[in-house]
Amino acid sequence: MPAIFRRKFEALRERFRDEPFHLKSVFVSMSEGTLADFLNELLRIYPELLLGSYPEFSNPDYKVKVTLESRDLAYLSKALDDFLGRLPPSAIVRVE
Repeated sequence: MPAIFRRKFEALRERFRDEPFHLKSVFVSMSEGTLADFLNELLRIYPELLLGSYPEFSNPDYKVKVTLESRDLAYLSKALDDFLGRLPPSAIVRVE
């Protein structure tokens, strides 16, 4: 089996040479429907941003987890600051 694993790894290893993705998660107390305009505007301004929105129905601490991803850390930081600046401060539960 080690020989099979080595061949498979050799075929895939170049995929791991790319720049890594950087991720920030924002947990908010607003509903996903209320966030939609904020998220759409964020993607309009930062078209290279990868954005995810994950509603949470059973966690009493937050309603939506929003993920922002980019290979460019400065781009991600700017998009995150922009997003946080658009939200009411009381809606931000935490940022990871």
